[in-house]
Formats: sequence, C-alpha cells, structure tokens
Amino acid sequence: MIVLFWVLTTLLAFAILLAAQMRMLLSIVLRRALAAKFGGKHTDTAYRTAIYDAGRAEPASQHAHYLSTEYPKPVAHLVLARRVALVAPGLLLIVVLSGRYAFGVI
Repeated sequence: MIVLFWVLTTLLAFAILLAAQMRMLLSIVLRRALAAKFGGKHTDTAYRTAIYDAGRAEPASQHAHYLSTEYPKPVAHLVLARRVALVAPGLLLIVVLSGRYAFGVI
C-alpha cells in the first residue's frame, strides 16, 4: 500500500508540473505566432487575451479564431493542460488524505 501511495502521489505531482510547463510554453509559442502574423510584440495584451480565449467555446476575437483554425493541435494541448491543472491538485489532495486517514500510510 505504501508503494501504491507514493507512486500515485509522484504521478499526480508530475502531472501538475507538466501541465504548468505545457501552459507556459504553449502560451509563449502561440503568442509569438500571433505576433509574427499580426505584428507587434508577443507581450501585447490582445495576444494574451487571445490565448485565454483559445480553446474555449467560440473564439471572440480575430486572434483567437486564427489560433483555433491555424494551430488546432497546440490549442488542444493547451486545453488538456488546463483540464489537468484543474483536476490533478484535487486528486492529489484526495490521495494524500486517503493515505493519511484511510490507509495510515503517512
């Protein structure tokens, strides 16, 4: 039981860190792609907003629509990283609490 606990804890911690890294790197790459297409700097507020809107229901801006049509796979990876970043911390908390109180591992 101890080995299973630590394997699950390690995998969930790795998933959280990987999701954070994917979100940062994809955000930078997609903002630079927008800057190359539309001009300006990759730190512009419009490009940050487009990254925020990308992968959501219907893109509100022209930039977000461009990302959804031209870069569907990176946007899909960004959506996956967002989901993992939301779900994995809760799962990690459940694993740690169950290891502590249910199984007495820690």
